[in-house]
Amino acid sequence: AAAFLNVSEGRNDTGVLLDDYYGENVLPMLTGKGLWIARPVETPGSIPVEFEAGANAGLALRTWPTEHVVKCLVFYHPDDADGLKSAQIERMRGLAEACHATGHELLLEIIPPDLSNDDAQTMVRALTQLYDADIRPDWWKLPPSNDPAIWHALGALIAARDPFCQGMLVLGMEASADRLETSFAAAASEPRCRGFAVGRTVFAAAAAEWFAGNATDAEVIDQIARGYRELIALWDRAAATNKTLRPKPQLAKGIAS
Repeated sequence: AAAFLNVSEGRNDTGVLLDDYYGENVLPMLTGKGLWIARPVETPGSIPVEFEAGANAGLALRTWPTEHVVKCLVFYHPDDADGLKSAQIERMRGLAEACHATGHELLLEIIPPDLSNDDAQTMVRALTQLYDADIRPDWWKLPPSNDPAIWHALGALIAARDPFCQGMLVLGMEASADRLETSFAAAASEPRCRGFAVGRTVFAAAAAEWFAGNATDAEVIDQIARGYRELIALWDRAAATNKTLRPKPQLAKGIAS
């Protein structure tokens, strides 16, 4: 949090993904400062998706500040068995209705369970199925692709099915900075991709050093802040290359998760 605030000072294009368990003491410190904050609601690794607060997630959302965006990761594949897809869709639809009722934005993070074996059109087919089910989140958080055509196809789908959608964020998936530079270049070519949501690429190495006793708090904060700035610079360069295609982002270039 200290590293994030260090980088975010004077900016209006950054945000965080932060849970209320490990981040219990940090959320109050960040709330009410005009920052973009998203909080997860899913039970990690659950398939079909389950909510940490229980079946009725809307009850928990009534206690959240309305500025907090509801983030839900769903391991969803368009070729899943019908029963599994129906269960996942019903829970996503219920969550979307709860967000609407409580005035919260919804960010859906869609990841196929085995991303390595999927073809380039998997995400397009997945989002098409969810739109067909009348699920329209405010944000999509999606795996990286090095193919600009996929991002353009996703952008066209969003424009056709939900023009009021805030847009997409590209995941990091623990990729190296070199790999992220390639995926950022592809994603930034699509105007509806607003930025990135990257966590472990930024803080994992610094955390390992800290837990091993090889780095002080101040050194870790500096290392994380430096890594975050480097990723923002990568995105800025990618966006500048495609500046004739991109409007000014409504959100954050970089989300620290």
